[in-house]
Amino acid sequence: MTKNETKIKLEQVQDITPHNKALYEAGKKLLVDSVDVGREFCKFMTTTTLGAIPVYLALLKLVLPKDYSLHSYDEVLFVVPPIIFLISAVLFVLGYFPQKGKLSLDLPDEIERERSVTISRRHRYAVFAFSVFCVGIVLGVWILISRLIK
Repeated sequence: MTKNETKIKLEQVQDITPHNKALYEAGKKLLVDSVDVGREFCKFMTTTTLGAIPVYLALLKLVLPKDYSLHSYDEVLFVVPPIIFLISAVLFVLGYFPQKGKLSLDLPDEIERERSVTISRRHRYAVFAFSVFCVGIVLGVWILISRLIK
């Protein structure tokens, strides 16, 4: 035996218990699905943020008088929430896109590294895009409520 070889002594060998088999399957599912969860979230939120634009415009039309036209620079603020929603949607799309990378299926460390990089990248985009979306919602609600009060 050389220096780099390891000797393993098996004392008792038994079949995998149903409980351990279920745990292995759950671990495998967590490992495989962890990449897809972020991607599906970005996909869902892309449609949600794009859907927020017509909803906001419809609510704005409800609160403004029928023959209303934009007269001042203050009212240009009305178009800011849809722009924020669009920016948020673009960020979610960037999080949805696959990432470029090279890996060898023969090297598990490379697979794990690429998996971790992908998850981290999607997480950053998702958190930032969701924050931008929340800013748009808060601003839109503030604009709508301020118009209702006037």
